[in-house]
Amino acid sequence: MPNFEKTSLNYRSTNQRSVKVKAKSRKINRISALDLASNIPFPLEPAEGFPMESLEVEKEYLITFKVYTSKNTAGVDTSFSDFFEILDVDQNVEDFIKAYWLYPGKIHFELVEAEPL
Repeated sequence: MPNFEKTSLNYRSTNQRSVKVKAKSRKINRISALDLASNIPFPLEPAEGFPMESLEVEKEYLITFKVYTSKNTAGVDTSFSDFFEILDVDQNVEDFIKAYWLYPGKIHFELVEAEPL
């Protein structure tokens, strides 16, 4: 099960990206991935039942993942709060990856599928 509680999050989108797996840890149930298009790293939390052992470090994959943002926007700069609060806007997935580095506790990426490239 992912490390986040979905009831406190808003589902935003399902996306596909090409990534390179940089590290993985069953202990914290997290995968560190490098987005190949933007060259920005971001964490993935495997969906319940996802076979984490099927991924190899330093290998490239086409992944399918879901993006969630926190319903609690406390601590988010007011000029950036619309990003979290207006849910019907179709945001670019790169925006979520970049925003993760500003507000890491407010964005979660749930890994659903992975195919080797």
